Amino acid sequence: MPDTIATLARRLARLDRRVTVLERARRAPYPAWRDLPLTGDTTAPDPAQPPQMRANLWDTLEFSGRIGLPAGRAEDESVIALLPDGYAPDVPRTIPVASDAARRELHLDIDRQGRMTLRVQDGGSVKATWLSLDSTACRIDGEDEE
Repeated sequence: MPDTIATLARRLARLDRRVTVLERARRAPYPAWRDLPLTGDTTAPDPAQPPQMRANLWDTLEFSGRIGLPAGRAEDESVIALLPDGYAPDVPRTIPVASDAARRELHLDIDRQGRMTLRVQDGGSVKATWLSLDSTACRIDGEDEE
């Protein structure tokens, strides 16, 4: 009897692995990355890490890359990028971003018109030469939509 249970468990594990592989193959591919339109004097400081975005199939806006800041300063409430038409969230969103700013957190506010506004902790400005968008994301849809 123990051999039968062990045999059935092995068969079930193999079947589960095959189902997982088939489900992975059936999934739709992720959309391609698009360049993020920058504003003002913001730049792409590293050609290997251009600022990019994409909207995935789960109504999530994903970001990647780096944005270079003008004059080496992060100015509170400065608009640094504009989302392409059709990509703005239904409600305003705030996402934290990494940077080389010392001891001050930076965030991006994304409004319903697609403006990406830089926010500096406690306002004002801080010395920072770049923002990293890697691993940042926000929902596109409104709260609790079904």
